[in-house]
Amino acid sequence: MLIDISSDNVTQPTAEMRAAMQQAQGRGYGVPYDRFTEELEAIAASLCGKEAALIMPTGTQANLVAILSHTEPAQEVILGPDSHIYEQELGGAAAIAGVMIKTWASAGIPSTQILSDAIQPDYRFPTKASPQPALVCLENSHNASGGTVISAQEMHDLAQIIHEAGLKLHVDGARIFNAAASLQIDPAELCEPVDSLIFSLDKCLSAPFGAMLLGSKQMITQARHYRRMLGGYTRKIGIFAAAGIIALKEMRQQVVEDNQRAASLSKRLHQLNGITINPYPISTNLVMIDLSSLKFDPQAFTKRLQREYQVIAHIYGKHIVRLAIHRHIGKEEEEHIASAIENCLKMMIEDESCRAR
Repeated sequence: MLIDISSDNVTQPTAEMRAAMQQAQGRGYGVPYDRFTEELEAIAASLCGKEAALIMPTGTQANLVAILSHTEPAQEVILGPDSHIYEQELGGAAAIAGVMIKTWASAGIPSTQILSDAIQPDYRFPTKASPQPALVCLENSHNASGGTVISAQEMHDLAQIIHEAGLKLHVDGARIFNAAASLQIDPAELCEPVDSLIFSLDKCLSAPFGAMLLGSKQMITQARHYRRMLGGYTRKIGIFAAAGIIALKEMRQQVVEDNQRAASLSKRLHQLNGITINPYPISTNLVMIDLSSLKFDPQAFTKRLQREYQVIAHIYGKHIVRLAIHRHIGKEEEEHIASAIENCLKMMIEDESCRAR
């Protein structure tokens, strides 16, 4: 039994999604919209409390289109040093949007003080020579921090600082439903103070394709222009939209279960000697295993885990291995993963002891 927890984007579409896609009529050139696309975008906008939504091929393109829509070349975009936009989107904001990228002082979700210092640093003189800040990008849940969450109150506090400085706020909410489920609130409450956000359809929601970009009607009109410029105008999109509708209607409860399964697994792993689950307790569906105290090579660990126990995990940092829990991980899979990691650790510790002798 091969168990892939390298990402939650390995989820497969449900039988209901496949049936809906088979029955959907995709429309071709010059007809970018159909009833499936319109319904999907209306549902997404309603769930997040925004005026409009736009289906996008990927979250990466959706983030880039948001940046293009909120900024002009040479303006400044402020974000986290370990954010997905900064670390894992190939510098598209700089290369294509032509913006300057500035990061705040520390990894993770910023405090109000850290954010204030980044927006209006003491060393910056208010001259025409200074770069013009235009946009702040937050991430909720925060991937590199193990799926940690910005609460509704924290989001309001951060948004207030951003808006008082005259800037816009975009949220990379690829896993916004995991965040909302963790906080036991509606996604719209988390999204209320933001100017735009994205979320993924193809992660825990199990759709085969896409992400959603949400914002005001004016912003989404501009975003539609940039989507086509970047080649994101997708023919026969209604076939995918049909699956996306089911993802939003039927799969949001699954995200709650994913968070709970991840919490159960992390509790078991937290008890193992030699490793740390960081952060612990966890908030959403991501479990970060810190191997630094054992000085194990994460690559050797993940290779052995797959070779010996058929568990695929993801290296996320110098000493970190990430487990992403999703709908294909039930009780039986949880048992196998926990046992596999425990046994793999024992084997590697024994190997180290033998080499030391």
